Amino acid sequence: MQWLRQGLTLLLAIGAVTVGALFSLQNTQPVPLDLMVFQLAPQPVAIWVLLALALGVMIGLLAGAWLSLRRAATIRQLRKQRDRLLAAAEKGANGDSE
Repeated sequence: MQWLRQGLTLLLAIGAVTVGALFSLQNTQPVPLDLMVFQLAPQPVAIWVLLALALGVMIGLLAGAWLSLRRAATIRQLRKQRDRLLAAAEKGANGDSE
């Protein structure tokens, strides 16, 4: 079953690269990018799309890393709280039996 998943992933990756290459070959017209504050030099449309994709991937990775760090901090805090509660419960159980 794992080989099927790997095969489908490989086919999907090859398909994405093929579509990207065809897109790049079809969109060679230089287009300037106007960012309201300044205007960038004309580049092929494919370059602008790939740069936007790369920027989106980087933003997504940074957001995912930030969320992961927050989750790890919350887990650490909850584990400390659990340990304190267990210690207090054991102390209370030992005090009741005496």
